[in-house]
Amino acid sequence: MMWSVRRLCGWLVAGLMALGGAQVSVAVGGAPSPLKRGMELSYAGQAKLQVGEHSLTATVQMTDLVTEVKEGERTVVASLRVFAPQIEGQNIPPEAALRFLDITIAGEESATGFEQIRAEVPPFPFAMNFTHILPIYFVPSQRLARGKAWTARERVLIQPETDGEVQYAVKGKEKTEGSECFVVTRTLPKPLPVPGAQGAQIVKIADTLWVDAQTGIVRRLQREGALQIREGQILVTTLQLVLKSQKVLDELALTQRLKELEAIKAIQQKVGPSIFRQPSKEALDAVEQAINEFLQKFKDSPYRIHLETWQRVVQIVRKQVERQQQQGSLIGQPAPDFELPTVDRKSTVKLSALKGKVIVLNFFAHW
Repeated sequence: MMWSVRRLCGWLVAGLMALGGAQVSVAVGGAPSPLKRGMELSYAGQAKLQVGEHSLTATVQMTDLVTEVKEGERTVVASLRVFAPQIEGQNIPPEAALRFLDITIAGEESATGFEQIRAEVPPFPFAMNFTHILPIYFVPSQRLARGKAWTARERVLIQPETDGEVQYAVKGKEKTEGSECFVVTRTLPKPLPVPGAQGAQIVKIADTLWVDAQTGIVRRLQREGALQIREGQILVTTLQLVLKSQKVLDELALTQRLKELEAIKAIQQKVGPSIFRQPSKEALDAVEQAINEFLQKFKDSPYRIHLETWQRVVQIVRKQVERQQQQGSLIGQPAPDFELPTVDRKSTVKLSALKGKVIVLNFFAHW
């Protein structure tokens, strides 16, 4: 049953993608951004994917590094997300995505193109269903007051056609992790249909953010989203995160990280065309060589896990390419002989015994 949920999630993310929070407009500015160059924010928590009675959970580690502060207080954040699936009795390798985010003066993540996301996020269930994690990186001070409310137009899934309005409201104050925080809710006022997917719609977004009263930075997050895949079948995604540490890297450490990130960007640019657009052995070789060179050069990089995830994808795609090439070479050739039991298990049937007859092979499965 677990496998079938993973299969369902794989189909889902390929066609629809995650319940997100990327902004398509900037509604407010003013106060300076609390995100400073070299600042590193580390979050930890748990994610869950559920369809009916079946679910998958994963621990989450997210490390966000502010790599650049642009004109107008816009910031660039390198966001490493590591998901470790928890399945009893199985040792599942972690999934790691590395996203490069543009954060506005209002704390909002700017919408990102599909091709960029596809290069940043390996095609595994958790990484792809949580392409957007923090719906907002910080809340400007002028919005932090009890009773304040505002509406934002956001790209709820990664497709441009899924822009919709979400509502934010400041509910009050409470302490979390030893800090005074404003409690901010984020909700979807009405279901949002998914273009091109008959019967699919986002039916729920119900998030709560604990926002530091002094800085506006999100210190704690609880997210819940529900996506109706088809009538009677709903995928529920939940996420809980807590800010565990906040520091500023010294210039030497930051310079090293920036060097690693530039190398990863170059590899990501190769990944999309090599893996998703008619992959060839030569293209896969080039990507794998670039990954291996990075792993050899940057042995202590925290971003190795992202490229190790892509390395697994390359190996999977390579096997598929080799299998297709092998199958292509068999077209027009005599079928290899085999012998299988009959449905009633009382005898066997050998392919060679049916020579000269028209044969229909029906492959099916149950799960």
